[in-house]
Amino acid sequence: MSKPWRTFVKWRFIAKIVVNKFKGFFSSTVVRQLTPQKKTTVFIEQGTLQGIHYKTLASNRPYVSFLGVPYAKPPVGNLRFKPPVKHPGWSGILKAFSVGNMCMQYSFLKNKIVGSEDCLYLNIFVPQEKQNEKKAVMVFIHGGVFYNGSGSLDFYSPDYLIDENVIIVTINYRLNALGFLNFDIDECPGNMGLKDQLFAIKWVKANITAFGGDDQNITIFGESAGSASVHCHMLSPQSTGYFQKAIMQSGSIFNPWALNEKHRESAFKLAKNLGCENDNPKEVVQYLLNIPAIDIVKSITIDAKTNPDYDFVPSVESEAVMDKFLPAHPEILVKTASTVPVIIGINNMEGLLVFGDHKFIKIINDTEEINKLFESKHGYTNEIVNKVKDFYFNEYNIECGTTRLENICHLYGDFYFSKEFHRSYKHSLQQNVTPVYSYEFKFDGEINVFKKLLYFLRPTFVPLEGACHADELSYLFHGRLFGFAPKANSPELRMCKTMSKLWTNFAKTGNPNSHDLKFEWRNTSAEEPKYLSLDGDNTHMVVGLLNSSRMRFWENILETIRLQQK
Repeated sequence: MSKPWRTFVKWRFIAKIVVNKFKGFFSSTVVRQLTPQKKTTVFIEQGTLQGIHYKTLASNRPYVSFLGVPYAKPPVGNLRFKPPVKHPGWSGILKAFSVGNMCMQYSFLKNKIVGSEDCLYLNIFVPQEKQNEKKAVMVFIHGGVFYNGSGSLDFYSPDYLIDENVIIVTINYRLNALGFLNFDIDECPGNMGLKDQLFAIKWVKANITAFGGDDQNITIFGESAGSASVHCHMLSPQSTGYFQKAIMQSGSIFNPWALNEKHRESAFKLAKNLGCENDNPKEVVQYLLNIPAIDIVKSITIDAKTNPDYDFVPSVESEAVMDKFLPAHPEILVKTASTVPVIIGINNMEGLLVFGDHKFIKIINDTEEINKLFESKHGYTNEIVNKVKDFYFNEYNIECGTTRLENICHLYGDFYFSKEFHRSYKHSLQQNVTPVYSYEFKFDGEINVFKKLLYFLRPTFVPLEGACHADELSYLFHGRLFGFAPKANSPELRMCKTMSKLWTNFAKTGNPNSHDLKFEWRNTSAEEPKYLSLDGDNTHMVVGLLNSSRMRFWENILETIRLQQK
């Protein structure tokens, strides 16, 4: 793409966002300024909170938002690499009118480090429909490969979910090395970000009744890294009992990007890059405590662009550590984990994400670029790599541009997300105690934000039908940053209502079905696998294993690798 064309595309996209945001600003902010805003006060152990009344985007239903509520003490100074501790509270009234700081991270949109170490905040959204019963509670964990993201309204304004009369909570948690550095010592035990999440869930359980919520009916849900986090909570003995249901969207701790089994190597490399050659973990941690947080994140950002092994994500904690969130490998924890009802699914074109890569043209035209997927750390021999290439390319007409794009999309999507999909809930099926509801999201609508972003970045690629990684989020949340919203009486609005109905029915009762839906979502089983195809007005049940031929191929590949490693 020529530079003038790239500039044109960039400004066209920016113009669309500006128009969307202006519409949203005029219809909400301006109107709110003309109308006195009602406030509500809530009393909790930490102190007094004051929230503001608003109305939802699609249905104009009243709710109260409490934004930027601190759920733990700021993890600064000597608390930098330690598990979260209780917030001391505040005097007077905390006006919870704006979101708190996001956790420090590299922003792709701004091309700089943003956020703060003081970032352990959550947001609470309480619908104002009167009812005698306490409301079900849903706690959302954002994605971002454990490196980026926040619970901000920019991406996660839960208007559609609030319409279904449930309380929604979105949270921040520490990211990258500030959240996942692991030296196998109590001074830096690893998984601080996961422990932040659990601390937030415990905070919700302890305080949500003051907001009208049911502390015995909490559902945790997340997407991508947030989904892998949900999986971690399902496996961790520490999280048992703090939530009753779980929803996993396009992510598992078994995914290749979600667990670092060489965390000490990554930790010492970070220290070396920051000027510390010491091999004593305690002395290294003391050194890192004196390094500005922005320098730590900046060092990770620079190195991660060229070194994919530089991973600060969940890891197994050492026996020497007191507060172990993941005390053993997930392969072991899954055998003894207690089960809860779960919704779990993926999108049909997860791998579209790769088309946003700067090496897009090379990926399309050079199968050697695909070899980089299969580095030695994954245990892929040349023989296995050739089998994968044969399966995805040689069995099809690779001269056909669209078919080749589809196969590349499926290869990357399967490798990064889908191949561990069935493995993620196999234990629950074997236990046969709690239901598992499986889905594939494939709706290709006008508010599939991530697919739209890719189109603006790469307007020359052939648009493929289906949903990119994270596209389903646009039908559960309104992302205020981009301003894409469903039109009245549109298929997109109906998809929003369907998704929100299913997710909230499940949160309320453990069963996603209700009489006002035009289909029945039946839970899957080992004997009769089945899944819901989420495809707008064509949403329906499908009997059989999702992506059966591709998944069986990967099961054989992974079994071959396991045998080779014995």
